[in-house]
Amino acid sequence: MDKDLLTAWLRFANAEISPRAAHAVLDRFGSPAEAFAADPDDLASVPELTADQCRRLLDPATLPREHQLQWALRPDVSLVPRDSPDYPTPLRDVADRPPVLFVRGRLDERDRFAVAVVGTRRPTPYGRAVAARFSRDLSDLGLTVVSGGALGIDTVVHRATLANRGRTLVVLGCGLNIRYPADNQDLFDQIVDQDQGAIISEFPFGATPEAWRFPMRNRVISGLSLGVVVVEAGEQSGALITAGYAADQGREVMAVPGNIDNSCSAGTNALIRDGAALVASGRQIAETVGVLVLRSPEAAPAKTPLPDLTDAQRTILEHLDLTPKHMDVIATQTGLDQPQVSAQLTLLELRGIVHRQPGGAFIRSL
Repeated sequence: MDKDLLTAWLRFANAEISPRAAHAVLDRFGSPAEAFAADPDDLASVPELTADQCRRLLDPATLPREHQLQWALRPDVSLVPRDSPDYPTPLRDVADRPPVLFVRGRLDERDRFAVAVVGTRRPTPYGRAVAARFSRDLSDLGLTVVSGGALGIDTVVHRATLANRGRTLVVLGCGLNIRYPADNQDLFDQIVDQDQGAIISEFPFGATPEAWRFPMRNRVISGLSLGVVVVEAGEQSGALITAGYAADQGREVMAVPGNIDNSCSAGTNALIRDGAALVASGRQIAETVGVLVLRSPEAAPAKTPLPDLTDAQRTILEHLDLTPKHMDVIATQTGLDQPQVSAQLTLLELRGIVHRQPGGAFIRSL
């Protein structure tokens, strides 16, 4: 991204208008730079844009400060606008998705197969143990594990996934350059330095962790995921907000049953009562979100040639294993065109050699 475009996106983000208004402006003008160059009356005529939001967009105070530009130009940081090919595929279907994401670390193709694990900031030993076990199970199955980076269950989830050499995404309720929570900064550094995930925020550099930002952050946690697992949550827990967003977005909502006399389980038990799926293992979570679990990762199919296959089919199989891979990626990696890949995958699926997963992805079963 060139510096002029980067500056325009930083200014657009600094205005902090609602996602609905932001998308309406971008739909009308095409980009932040074109919106800022437009006649102010044309900008004000966007129906979804309030007068206050229009003033904020045009306010010179929203021009990026030097420290914001320095952060944006760091080699481990990127701005990912809504029209970027790197914008997470699951989020594209969310109506109020962020118009731009600030990312520290690296997003990966595998992250389209993600599950969020969330819960209270004051977990019991039982909650900690379950969160850690689920995180290990999910990473063993090749799924990315998403959480909110907060103290408590979120921290357990990120640490367990990292220790298990899995991928984890942290979604912040503040700017990337804000050291919050301070106790987790070393953890966030490890995730980035070890190339095991990314730290993500929709908020501009310098945005402080105000209370209203966290419910907004929660819709991104669920939007990045195939489903949300609530491990432990009281009746007023923010994890329940994440579960609510997940339901609204068409994601699976799952919960862990707990002691009926413990307030930490009041929220999760209520979710189960209201229809959330009860889950007790990573395998059950994977099956609930529609990811086929054929066998344990240690027993992955050997990549040996099978009889009666075309050259194209053999090439495709050489690029498949138990980690779900989208057909677009298969086409890129094999050099085959997409219609050919689609046709050959269908033939392989009919023979039971590959299995289709959510979102147009495939895994190898033989």
